[in-house]
Amino acid sequence: MATTIVLANRKGGSGKTTSTINIADGLARAGKKVLVVDADSQAQATISCGVLPYQLSSSLYELLHLLADGQQPGAELLSTIIKDKKPFHLLPAKPDLAALEVEVAHKENCQTLLKDLLMEVENSYDYILVDLPPALGLLSVNGLVAARWLIIPIEPTFLSMDGLAQMTGILYKINADLNPALRLMGILPVKCDLRTNLARSVIAEIQQNFGDDNILPAIRNDIKLAEAPSFGKTIFEYAASCRGAQDYKQVVNIILSRSGE
Repeated sequence: MATTIVLANRKGGSGKTTSTINIADGLARAGKKVLVVDADSQAQATISCGVLPYQLSSSLYELLHLLADGQQPGAELLSTIIKDKKPFHLLPAKPDLAALEVEVAHKENCQTLLKDLLMEVENSYDYILVDLPPALGLLSVNGLVAARWLIIPIEPTFLSMDGLAQMTGILYKINADLNPALRLMGILPVKCDLRTNLARSVIAEIQQNFGDDNILPAIRNDIKLAEAPSFGKTIFEYAASCRGAQDYKQVVNIILSRSGE
């Protein structure tokens, strides 16, 4: 059965998609079967894998609609998963996903649609990584309900600390009301210039408030991390020896350890 991990932060531009794609590739290169689920209507994980959303005939949007209507999308799910682009598999998104929250909000099963969908394939993968949208809407709730672990990427700025506080509050609420099994795997500092007092002080504050065990290795600033998606590549495909790749490899090793591998 797959270990399902969501990457979430209410603040946009926090490195969720970059982290999702690169962690997925790192896990795949460690010999794991990995599925990335793009649950954001911006479809940035899809685009980062070199897939153009407007060319898709089927995506997460159509599959969740089938489930909301009481249908079992087994065959449709298998045909929608893209298996030939990366070492990991991709369940893609397209902008239509933005309309889903309005279209299915009245359904009784609206909060468990993604969980029900992933149950169809969870025995085929070791890890399922879900890239969530920055807003706390129905899609984010679905991701948190479906997951066993939460990773919160965060830039080392004091404004980001407010988003971190909000995400931990959301975690506690989801624990209490919808998914008691959800746990924090770690807070992931990204875009870090560890030479600055600001970055060091923010990371120190996270350690003080959450403990060393709840902070993942920092991802240092690296222009190659920003360049790689424009080529439809992960950092391991684009510049495997750069410091960004080295940092994500450390994160992958921690994930393997904390999930019992």
